Amino acid sequence: MKSLEELIRRNLIVILLLMLLGGFVMLLAELLITGHVEGVQNVAVIASIVGAIGVIAGFFIKGVVRHVVVLVLLVLTLSGLMGVREHSESSGRIGDSMRFIAAADLASGYQLIANVNATTQKPLRDEDEDENKPNQRQAERESSPPPLAPLSLSGLALMGAVVLLAKQDE
Repeated sequence: MKSLEELIRRNLIVILLLMLLGGFVMLLAELLITGHVEGVQNVAVIASIVGAIGVIAGFFIKGVVRHVVVLVLLVLTLSGLMGVREHSESSGRIGDSMRFIAAADLASGYQLIANVNATTQKPLRDEDEDENKPNQRQAERESSPPPLAPLSLSGLALMGAVVLLAKQDE
């Protein structure tokens, strides 16, 4: 076990760069498989490619060029934040995209309480309410993009910048 620990310590930067490269490649594969390639969605695809190239370059570059790649990776973190804004706008959420409880979630919770209450007591809602509304809200939420998914791109880019800053020139 000691020899494995020592091997990892000696090659930590290379191991971290390989893991980051894998993260960018997997993110790119997911974007391509899910068809995330129309219009502004291409920002994520291009950012994933640039991030992977930056990490690959990190294996070989030194000095000032390494610092330029660090800056490029830091700029890529902004693309993930841009994606969070785009995802929250396209899902119909209004206001702060970091809100954890949306109005639709509250309405679903109300519907759940109403259904439980209907089996035990008198209903909390009017009988003439459309029964399909909870199902429609659920379908809308399932079809809308996950609001925080683009932050994976920001996280990978930020970790790449930190690892490249820690890398020592030989």
